[in-house]
Amino acid sequence: MIEPPPIAGSDYQNTSWNSAFNWTWTYTQDADIWVPYFFLERSKQLPCLNVIREVVQRKDTPVAWFVTNCQLDQTQRLAYVNRLQKILTVHVYGRCGTMQCARMSKECDDMLTTKYFFYLSFENSYCQDYVTEKFSRAFFQGVHVVPVVRGGLDYSQHIPEGTFINADDYRSPEDLGKYLKELMNDEGTYIDMLWRIAHFTTAIYHDSYTYSWCQLCDKLHRLQDNAKTYPDLFEWYHEGRCWPPKKL
Repeated sequence: MIEPPPIAGSDYQNTSWNSAFNWTWTYTQDADIWVPYFFLERSKQLPCLNVIREVVQRKDTPVAWFVTNCQLDQTQRLAYVNRLQKILTVHVYGRCGTMQCARMSKECDDMLTTKYFFYLSFENSYCQDYVTEKFSRAFFQGVHVVPVVRGGLDYSQHIPEGTFINADDYRSPEDLGKYLKELMNDEGTYIDMLWRIAHFTTAIYHDSYTYSWCQLCDKLHRLQDNAKTYPDLFEWYHEGRCWPPKKL
């Protein structure tokens, strides 16, 4: 399972599944087989700092947000963005907005670099360890945009310092918007963030999925060391994993 509990459903809630599973294979870091949506790794080549500076000077719009699921909104992200839009411009792409750009296309990546200062990576659920490939977009090679995150991952523990802005560090959408405005006008600090981001690149789901198969292979070769069962898989996957937003 790579979807969080609010999306994954409850087919395995039936008691007939009790003690039927030996291992778990999902995005949570306590799973027997861990399959994250992406990895971050050190960049092999850094852009020239002058190139980043020139990119920043061409940017003219505060924020972009790509979102397709308007119905599932456990984090109340639509309401959050509506309030944020009262402070600064947010262009919303996809089914939940008025603008269009092909999903995960190079055209969109180039647009993020040349046009936007910030990119919203707001997850649809506040769940332990849950962070999707949306966030990794800011780390694609050649993309220069600062991600603003909102979700259940402990970002400060798992993502390099100075490479993202966490919306939950601010008391309200309005406070976040005011800070983003300040950062747009502080070219030196903004360029420093892009420079930090450029030190990392992403290996997306295909690579992490391959890694998870390697974990399975290792366990199969050491069955005696990895023997276990899950008395209640539903409880393991659901209980205490998700929570409502603390700030809006």
